[in-house]
Amino acid sequence: MNFHDLATAGISNTDINKFWYAINVWLNHSQVINKRILSSEIIFTAKVNYLDIESIAERISNIKDVSKFFKDNVFCIFNILGDLSLTLLSKNTDFIQHNDVKINETGKFLIVIKLSPKDNSNFSPTMEFVLIDKEATNIICQSMCLDNNKRCLTLQWPYKISCDKEKISIAVATSESDFDHPSIHWLKTKLLLSLEKWMTSEVLNNSFVQGSLNLISIHKYHSLYTELKLKYSPDLIKNWTECTDPKKFVFEDIAIAAYLLVLWEQERNKACLEKKQSFLDLGCGNGLLAYILTNEGHNGLGIDLRRRKIWDLFSQTTQLETRTIIPSSKSLFPDIDWIIGNHSDELTPWIPVIAARSSYNCRFFLLPCCAYEFDGRKYQRTIASNSQYLEYLKYVQSICEVCGFVTQVDKLRIPSTKRICLIGSARTYSEEETDIIDNEIEKIILDRSLNIKSDKSEIIDDQKWSQNFKPREVVEKVRNCTKIDKEVVNKIVDLVVNHLLCKTRIIELENSNIKWNAGGKVKLKEIVKVIPSNTLQQLKKECGGLQTLLRNNSHIFQVIDGTVQFRIPGSNSTTIKKRRNKSNIQFRVKPCWFFINHPNGCPLSSEKCTYKH
Repeated sequence: MNFHDLATAGISNTDINKFWYAINVWLNHSQVINKRILSSEIIFTAKVNYLDIESIAERISNIKDVSKFFKDNVFCIFNILGDLSLTLLSKNTDFIQHNDVKINETGKFLIVIKLSPKDNSNFSPTMEFVLIDKEATNIICQSMCLDNNKRCLTLQWPYKISCDKEKISIAVATSESDFDHPSIHWLKTKLLLSLEKWMTSEVLNNSFVQGSLNLISIHKYHSLYTELKLKYSPDLIKNWTECTDPKKFVFEDIAIAAYLLVLWEQERNKACLEKKQSFLDLGCGNGLLAYILTNEGHNGLGIDLRRRKIWDLFSQTTQLETRTIIPSSKSLFPDIDWIIGNHSDELTPWIPVIAARSSYNCRFFLLPCCAYEFDGRKYQRTIASNSQYLEYLKYVQSICEVCGFVTQVDKLRIPSTKRICLIGSARTYSEEETDIIDNEIEKIILDRSLNIKSDKSEIIDDQKWSQNFKPREVVEKVRNCTKIDKEVVNKIVDLVVNHLLCKTRIIELENSNIKWNAGGKVKLKEIVKVIPSNTLQQLKKECGGLQTLLRNNSHIFQVIDGTVQFRIPGSNSTTIKKRRNKSNIQFRVKPCWFFINHPNGCPLSSEKCTYKH
């Protein structure tokens, strides 16, 4: 097999181990830079005892139809290559760990990866053969489609990636006349540069978790996520009763449910169990996660200190309960298999504690968001230059380890910036050592809680694990000016409108002959002068005051650098662009304020305005 040099990237005396680190990222998470790929799954790993990897690559290139050797996620490698004295390292029809390119292990290896496409109609699932030579510091990759009538997800020619202390290079087994092909261009401009970045980036090498969905079968996850999305999202979005964005929360909770369902299925298969796991969702919020898990056959309960309107829409089989959880001997759940903390706020550090003390077999799934201490205080990072989120994750991980859990970390694929979860599914100690671990737990709770002296009249609850823990209030304070009297709001809006219109600013909108009074640009402090003092006092009780009220009416006003002005209809190009990208259909439901209230009406026609005329 003849390889022709394609491109080279210079590196300065780099540790070769960083090259294998970058290769690991590429093999396990190729979807990061190849957007055609939905998931990559290593299904076979073997050590080659003789023959050079180019000879094996030659044999693989002579295979005419690889699909007949791959059925039900089982790959018959020996039927393809014959006896190559391959020492089988791993072959799993469900899932294997991702660190198959051992940095410190020498030798030659064959890895087979199944790549699944995002677009099943145009691209075929693809088998990628990766031949690794640790001594020569190079790998050869070649791909074959499982459906020859569709396009391949990766390069159609074998390619070699090599590294020494001064450079990393890519060569392709094709003639130089093919070097203008888009796939070849992608190798040079995307893959090579990404490998170089992964090798030299200290941030990536030291990040909290690499990649996503590391602990479950990615293929099963995406298949189940698609199924659940079709099953639940249309009705949930249509009947959403909360003030929050339904698409974000519905899709996020469906993704978390899919992750847990696959994780729990793997757990049952490993332990040869048929009965589905029970769960408790502490701080369940809208209850959607508990609803989906219950509907999928898991017996469970969701607890939150506030009831949500949407609870009434869920089936009666979904158990949702309003209760304030105070970490104590009364908050133990010995019959529960899994305790879930999904954005559980002040209960976050308590989740592994409650799981550890509930029973020796209790496990937990924790998705931290807001950072809290054991006593309910906000967590304060110790090093100002560190990210508060990542530092808090390490803190929570240390709590999990003190609680005696083998703590695994993974990253979810959800529409949120807080995507890293911690999972405790096994213990580091025997059941006979429970008292020793419990003493360690008590010590960390005392060390991390403020020792506030209580009033003598206050009754000390010996069952509470932290005397200073205070849950949030059952009735949430509204602090965004939305509960202020509507008449007061309308009066303030009228005052601001009149003040802006007094400073006449005539504009002629693009592609229109209509002249329209856009009003002035007025400082907030000038607006304050025209609002009665008693009304201002009422606003000051609300978080944000006047500025928040104006921003709550962003369809009328915009606040920029301390000044207020009208939001000119049709001028928000960002919003228009987003809507155009999503759909050409404009849903005109909300009345156009300018059409009804502005002296010149709305400068846009009813066809162009995004509000109802």
